[in-house]
Amino acid sequence: MIRAFTYLIVGWVLIAVGGGLADVFMITVMLPATSVVVLTHIAFSRALPMPLGLALAIALGYLEDLHQGAPIGTLTMAYALAFVALSWAAERLAITGWPTRMLSAFVSVLVVDLLTAAILVALAEPLGLRRDALWTALWDARWHCIATALVAPPVWTLFERLFILLKIQEPAAPDGPSPLGAPR
Repeated sequence: MIRAFTYLIVGWVLIAVGGGLADVFMITVMLPATSVVVLTHIAFSRALPMPLGLALAIALGYLEDLHQGAPIGTLTMAYALAFVALSWAAERLAITGWPTRMLSAFVSVLVVDLLTAAILVALAEPLGLRRDALWTALWDARWHCIATALVAPPVWTLFERLFILLKIQEPAAPDGPSPLGAPR
């Protein structure tokens, strides 16, 4: 349970810090989706049971909804669906180094952005959104994917070191990479 709370609290802090620093430094480009990196780590660590991981995905999506001012439930649904897909992929793939962490974060945020766009396009009329503006925003999301891929290794390392510090995870063996976690 400590691992789940750690994911939630650190994920929330990363969401707040990213947005806060962007305001302070007047950054107007697409910011990295650190919460998607957290979501990817949860799925690929396979250290939490699926229902708890899904609950964390929903919580992180809800926090992103609140932070970004999106219609409540949009990112919540996208994060939940993305987590299910990531969990399926985690059963079949292993992430061991920085390049694969970056690639997994890139693909994860792409999935979240596509799901979010699909949800918003489907609800465009009731929400009073213009579909052409949504398609333009989706094209601009490529920068979102790149920025997220670039922050994936440090966020991933933060969790590994934090879990070692909290004695939730054993340190990696010096002779090679260790798996992210125990199988479910």
